[in-house]
Amino acid sequence: MVEIKKAEEKDIKTIQDLDWVKERSDFLAKSVRFGQCWLARIENKTVGFVIFDQSFFENTFVKLLIVHEDYRRKGVGTALMRHVEKICLTEKLFTSTNESNIPAQKLYESLGFVKSGFVENLDDDDLEIFYFKKLDAIDRK
Repeated sequence: MVEIKKAEEKDIKTIQDLDWVKERSDFLAKSVRFGQCWLARIENKTVGFVIFDQSFFENTFVKLLIVHEDYRRKGVGTALMRHVEKICLTEKLFTSTNESNIPAQKLYESLGFVKSGFVENLDDDDLEIFYFKKLDAIDRK
């Protein structure tokens, strides 16, 4: 069973170790300190995390979703995203992923997100696809 809990200062190193992009270390630490990071744990082991805030045109935006490769397609990403939906402070929820990241696209679409546009030139030759989901009171209970 996946347990979701708010990340704490003591979790920063674990979160940084899960991320393969080492240049994001400072961003990850700041996200934890600002209360924007939630962990997924299975049997007391951190297996993933999600970072989100309300900075996207005053709507909630999932900035980063990471699941350890050994735990992918086992409900961890779904549990993290459902948690965001539940505690989301806005009725609009956005996220994005690269065009090359088919597993993330499938996850978002399976959760009821719809494509909302794209941005070129963030990553060379790999569009950033934006997704949107309108939440209602049922999603947040």
